[in-house]
Amino acid sequence: MTPTQRTTRTLAAIAVGLGLLGACGSTMPGDDDPLCNDADEAVVADIMDTARTNFPLGDSTISSFEFIEAATAPIPEQVQDFGASDLMVLLIAVTIDDPDIEEGFQGVQGPVYVVLDADGRPLGPLGTFSQNYFDLQPPDDPGWTAWADGVDDSDVAYDLFGCVNPN
Repeated sequence: MTPTQRTTRTLAAIAVGLGLLGACGSTMPGDDDPLCNDADEAVVADIMDTARTNFPLGDSTISSFEFIEAATAPIPEQVQDFGASDLMVLLIAVTIDDPDIEEGFQGVQGPVYVVLDADGRPLGPLGTFSQNYFDLQPPDDPGWTAWADGVDDSDVAYDLFGCVNPN
């Protein structure tokens, strides 16, 4: 496989993953609009400060993340665990450096989820996708991963993406 083919596959995988996450969160205006709260700008800045840049992804390098928008929503009480209270979604643009990509490639946009405690502070990233891109450590509890995966696949996460979805 040539470097161009590997790069194309890597970019396609990122775009498909972000697209699938985004497609699930699309909502139409009306009575079923998701509950969206403004994200605390200081918390967003703290999270963005932990973004991993210049790390390899296949044959490419993630060079930067650009914050676009963020929102929060409460996690239903019956689902809350590990001190979790709210879920934050950050819409980000990922810029990829690769010599086999034509100049001017802007990367892809997609959601990253972070679980917040009752004080609005980050507890950890939600799901495997978010863990890869930020140096946020989840609670050191063997049940966290299963719980986070359940919330990651929930209507709460999908609906929250509708708060920042540019489509």
